Amino acid sequence: MINLNYIRKFIYDVKDITNEIRGELYLVGGYIRNKLMNIASQPKDADFVFKGDIRELMIKLQDKNYKFFPIKESISIYRCVKGKSKIDVSLMKGNSIEEELENRDFTINALALRLSDNKIIDLFYGKKAIQNRILKNVTDRSLEEDPCRILRGIRFCISLGMHFNLETENNIIKFKDKIMDLPKERVFNELMLIIESDKYGRAFEILDNYGILKNIIPYIEESKTIGKCKYHVEDVFTHLNLTYGIFKDILNGSINLKNLDISILDTKMGEFTLKEYAALACFLHDIGKYEVYKKVGDKVSFHKHEIKGAAICRDFCNDMKLSKKAVKYIENIVEGHMYPLSIFTNKTVDRKKAFYKFFSKYEGYVLEIIITAFCDNCATKMLLEIKDKNLGFKEFIEDMLKEYKLYCSIRDNKILSGEEVVEVLVKSGPQVKTAIENIHRLRYLGEIVTRKDALDYLKLQTVKTYS
Repeated sequence: MINLNYIRKFIYDVKDITNEIRGELYLVGGYIRNKLMNIASQPKDADFVFKGDIRELMIKLQDKNYKFFPIKESISIYRCVKGKSKIDVSLMKGNSIEEELENRDFTINALALRLSDNKIIDLFYGKKAIQNRILKNVTDRSLEEDPCRILRGIRFCISLGMHFNLETENNIIKFKDKIMDLPKERVFNELMLIIESDKYGRAFEILDNYGILKNIIPYIEESKTIGKCKYHVEDVFTHLNLTYGIFKDILNGSINLKNLDISILDTKMGEFTLKEYAALACFLHDIGKYEVYKKVGDKVSFHKHEIKGAAICRDFCNDMKLSKKAVKYIENIVEGHMYPLSIFTNKTVDRKKAFYKFFSKYEGYVLEIIITAFCDNCATKMLLEIKDKNLGFKEFIEDMLKEYKLYCSIRDNKILSGEEVVEVLVKSGPQVKTAIENIHRLRYLGEIVTRKDALDYLKLQTVKTYS
């Protein structure tokens, strides 16, 4: 057996097939680009274009146990998925590979490998652009025909370490406002791909530099006009970028927090992971400040900006056609981001009880809120250079993370089942739910330790009910 990855095996097999039928098959786009850039990881996706009878090709591929299905049958695009690998085969548009490549986005993607003779076709000097790390649109109409390519280009700049040439930058400025004429779902998907590719927290700053961000996210321009007060030396927009950057530093390991299991954020929510949604929420955390901004004399306030921000995020996410689950996720992170700081600054509060109240109120979003609160505080203090306070809050956050682990452990390891609670109380319904919740709370507070303690507590509640 030939030891090849799935895409390489496909290339090997399809060469035999195209020798049997009339037609020409080309490997195009990102797969070739990544190989020429010596990107270490094996490409997981590959795109092919075929000139000939594509239905005959599909039949031959099926005979070799490749299970292709139509994704856009009207224009003859077929897909095969194997594990994490994805292969797309589409019918050539136009009469030649030259016409096909002319309709692609950037010259680094306008490359084709003709499988019959392993010849690379490079009509637009894509290899040279790769060597020089230059991102250039294939033709002057490339970005006009599909303005979403602008967002795609920014993603390439971030992920591949490239830069636009002057001509392409001019076209970006010319056509950037057309981005929002596109379906909102597509725009948001590209935004999330940018966030996913952004290792060092530069995405929103770059999008803003090109005048794109204000068209996607509300209150961006307004956030640049307010924010400076005794707690902030920078405007809100700068603060949002700093906070987002610190979040990315946590993800890439530049900043470490004790008791934080960041792998939890690798959980998928639709097409993306929680990391991408949490990163967006982190950037948006203070987006409500403009709406609640007040200045009386020299005193500036942003009272309940987190509540207003949550509402703005809810409207924004709904407008972008996010799932209900994703909307709720971002909304809750923004709404809750001030909660940890409020506990930290309250010197009289019983922290154990305050932690439980916070954990139970925002269950399902606690970890993300804690991280956002840390990033927010860190971004605030780093410019003020208040190192002691910053360190104190970091220790507090690490302690909160430790307590949250305890809270989750108690939740996951029940000492009484629901049936047992019903049996002791001789009741069902809301009272049982309340009793179970109280047992969780008292276990967390250390007032119930053993199974016997829990049973004694329930018996006491029964006595109180009937007395």
